[in-house]
Amino acid sequence: MKYIPSTLLPSFALAICGMLLLTSTSQAEDKKSLLSDGESKFIQTAAIDSHAETEFAQLAVKKAENPKIKSFAESLVTDHKALNKELKKLAADQNVVLTKEITPAETATLQKLEKATGLEFDKEFLATVADSHKTHIGSYEQASKDHNDKELKVIVDKTIPVLKAHHATAVALSAK
Repeated sequence: MKYIPSTLLPSFALAICGMLLLTSTSQAEDKKSLLSDGESKFIQTAAIDSHAETEFAQLAVKKAENPKIKSFAESLVTDHKALNKELKKLAADQNVVLTKEITPAETATLQKLEKATGLEFDKEFLATVADSHKTHIGSYEQASKDHNDKELKVIVDKTIPVLKAHHATAVALSAK
């Protein structure tokens, strides 16, 4: 076995500690979000809103009287769950914290829908979906113009036509 002078051991240990410190600092910096505050806020808001849409639609799957509305609600659940999954992944990748809490206004809307029955429920549900999707379309279109993150733009730009289709369907079903 080769002899290593005892004066080299502390230097060697110090060098290893320094390399480990640099590596952990670098990894911590990699975890930091590269998104702007506006992009992070958009992801948080979009996730909350999409979660609320999922809850509204799941309720409609159970309570809607009109089979066409029930079927529409099922497609809303599918589409918004897919969007939620994409937003969750992007948030995790960018170190953006999401909450499962819906807003007080969305909670009030959900409670109102829970109390409604029959044709009243169908009418309220469609009005809620039409109004909320109209708002979401505007938010997504603005996000498409304002935000630069490529992954976010891909999600936003592919979601806009889906939101427009949901809005159009809600309006069409309301007219019947």
